[in-house]
Amino acid sequence: MSKSNTTIRQRSQSKQQQVNEYSSLNSETPLQKRLHYYHELDEWQQDNHFIRSGYVKQTDSYKECLNSLTYLHNESVNIYSHLLPSSISFWAVLFYINYILPQYSNYLGTWEKLNFLQFGAAATFCMFMSSTFHCLKSHSHKVCKFGNQLDYFGIIILITCSLNSIVFFAYYDYPILRNVFVGLSVFFGSICTILTLDPKFASVDYRPFRSFMFILFGLSGVLPISTGIYLFGVETTNERCGFYWVLAEGIGYIFGAVLYAARIPERFTYKHQEDHELETNPHSGMFDIFGHSHQIFHVMVVLSAFCHWKALVQTYHYLHLQILPSM
Repeated sequence: MSKSNTTIRQRSQSKQQQVNEYSSLNSETPLQKRLHYYHELDEWQQDNHFIRSGYVKQTDSYKECLNSLTYLHNESVNIYSHLLPSSISFWAVLFYINYILPQYSNYLGTWEKLNFLQFGAAATFCMFMSSTFHCLKSHSHKVCKFGNQLDYFGIIILITCSLNSIVFFAYYDYPILRNVFVGLSVFFGSICTILTLDPKFASVDYRPFRSFMFILFGLSGVLPISTGIYLFGVETTNERCGFYWVLAEGIGYIFGAVLYAARIPERFTYKHQEDHELETNPHSGMFDIFGHSHQIFHVMVVLSAFCHWKALVQTYHYLHLQILPSM
């Protein structure tokens, strides 16, 4: 009888241990409570179904959004890949133009440094708006939409200032062309800003017009290079405008944008699950936290901005060594 009681007691303890282990495995840690699967999100948060997990659900709290900076989720790389560069880019430019960049005897004045600073400020603003958007987008649908508008506004500012910074140096001896290029970029940039920030133009009816204006805005950036090739040839345009660096910049932007639009590489590892599987055994994706398309796009933006910086420095040297001596 004693042996039987011992066996029953052992079985009971074993069963209780299994229950405890199951409860332990299924109990959510504080981190797990913050993160969710794609199918658990509200519809407004569902954007890329190839990214299955690692989401921060709607918080309705700026404090909780900022708190998400302290743990890892699928927006962490998007945030920090632009937050860190935005924290140092302006100060790095300021240091470079004051302590590293050579000042020639035919120095034209403070506007030269301001031209460098406009690009540094634009890059800083663009990346800071981007990181802010990705940090606060889980707050609510309203905040997410407004943050997305500011993200696009930052991109417009960067494109406009990037183009103008090159043109001011490279076409210093062609004031009419310089003013035309700057005027076009400011004009189309202003139109695109209105289309981005004014809710009236957010409707589907205005989509073709929005697309057309952004295409014209992009083409206004190609015009100085194509004009340079026509007037001076490829090699001189490279020396004058930093063409090869600008080309690398454009390739970087396009490459990142194509991956982002096509959802590569996360689409290649996606496994479809039926609704009942999602409830019982949801899968995480290989690139949910690290390496998905939006993160690659962010990295390419940073690399492309660096390429533009190299082009800008090159045009500065060409201005002082070739353009000004010949005027």
